[in-house]
Amino acid sequence: MMLHKLITEDRVFKYLFFGLLFPLHGNGLESDQKQPIRIQADKAIITDKEGLSVYEGNVIIVQGTLQINAEIVEIKSQDRTILEVRASSDGESKNLAKFKQTLSNEGEEIFAEAKKINYLVQESRLLLNGQAKLEQRKDVFSGEVLFYDIAKGLVNLESGSSQERVNMTISPKESD
Repeated sequence: MMLHKLITEDRVFKYLFFGLLFPLHGNGLESDQKQPIRIQADKAIITDKEGLSVYEGNVIIVQGTLQINAEIVEIKSQDRTILEVRASSDGESKNLAKFKQTLSNEGEEIFAEAKKINYLVQESRLLLNGQAKLEQRKDVFSGEVLFYDIAKGLVNLESGSSQERVNMTISPKESD
């Protein structure tokens, strides 16, 4: 038990250290939140009282520069404010759920994909599970589990097992 605690604390330290060395910066464009949300799907179940909407079959969600594509999407809301978006592949499909958003007026984008994506909207955080991958600028991060705090620019990666590894490609700063 003590060894597991030390390993876990060591992992947390490494993640925090990595995030400080190679920060990814940005929030989505402020104008995105003021845009209407457009949703396309093969099927939709909306329960207003519970604040839950479930969309199935080639789901496409667009709000400004934000785009989410998945086989299944669940949206939790309260008082017409979206709190969480859960996007996933249907298990049988080889397609991954995808998230894309422009972060700045200069056109800087992030692209993420995984079997499951949880987007905590109010906190500007992404949690990717299963074949997780995040790209920003020319930097690429991949592992089994990936946590990305968009506002703070912090990336945490886990391999999923001792046989797997996390992978990162950090590109040098481009000359002005």
